[in-house]
Amino acid sequence: MVAFAEEERFSRRKHHKDSRSCAVAAAYCLSEAGITLADVDEIAIAFNPAWPTPSDICTDAELITELLAPALFGHHRPRQVTVVERHLAHAASAFHPSGFDEAAVLVVDGSGDGVSATIAHGTADGLKVLRQFPFSQSLGWFYETVAEHLGLGNWTSSGRLMGLAGYGNPDRYTLDFLTARAGGSSRRS
Repeated sequence: MVAFAEEERFSRRKHHKDSRSCAVAAAYCLSEAGITLADVDEIAIAFNPAWPTPSDICTDAELITELLAPALFGHHRPRQVTVVERHLAHAASAFHPSGFDEAAVLVVDGSGDGVSATIAHGTADGLKVLRQFPFSQSLGWFYETVAEHLGLGNWTSSGRLMGLAGYGNPDRYTLDFLTARAGGSSRRS
């Protein structure tokens, strides 16, 4: 790997909110590699803009322009980009640089291309998806709902709950599953 950068590091907006552009990060990475966008054979995006319709490529000129602002690349704009399933992209970015020859890979997020969790098996031959859970079973959405119920804002602000976790007292909520509690007393079962 020559370079890696998240667009949010340049825009200073968490998750580069309200934009799908990755142009500045891409320009940085190309500069670090000493090449131009015209030198790149294939560009992949980790979401399916046509979801729920399956798609392997995206030729939407407007979307490609939004993703890779041609003004930053000598007005070069690719005619198409390859679509990689979001969870497969997450799994690949975790497994391939891990150094393991074989591993179980778990991807969990709110929802991406209709999927909230994926279990895969990674080997030298690649990744094999073993099971996926639909977005309707999303733990991320449950987490966001709890955060919103607590008054911490909508889904874009639910990270505040995670930030507050470090200030909690875990002993207060520890459950002893071997102890039955009745009338304020406890006894071993």
